[in-house]
Amino acid sequence: MNCSEARRLPALLGAVLRELRRAGNTSAAPPGPGSGAGADGSLYILLIMIFYGCLAGALILAYTRSRKLESKHDPYHLYIERDWGPGGPAQAAEEGGPAEGQR
Repeated sequence: MNCSEARRLPALLGAVLRELRRAGNTSAAPPGPGSGAGADGSLYILLIMIFYGCLAGALILAYTRSRKLESKHDPYHLYIERDWGPGGPAQAAEEGGPAEGQR
């Protein structure tokens, strides 16, 4: 159908308008007895998403706390703190530290 014809265009638009009104009235119908199950399904999905979100948050928190505890007692970090001190490796070499033999 060619919509540029002046006589057919109002008829086509009227038919589309009637179809939209009819489709709008059927969607406003009261919900049937089976539509309550969809609400329960979405609630179930929401609860599962909250559960897994909390689980992921707890795992991330536990991991970051364990990394902090490891870093305090890690022998490598204790070695760096003790032998390389706040003065850096040059000061440790002058004092006879472990960097002395590497010159």
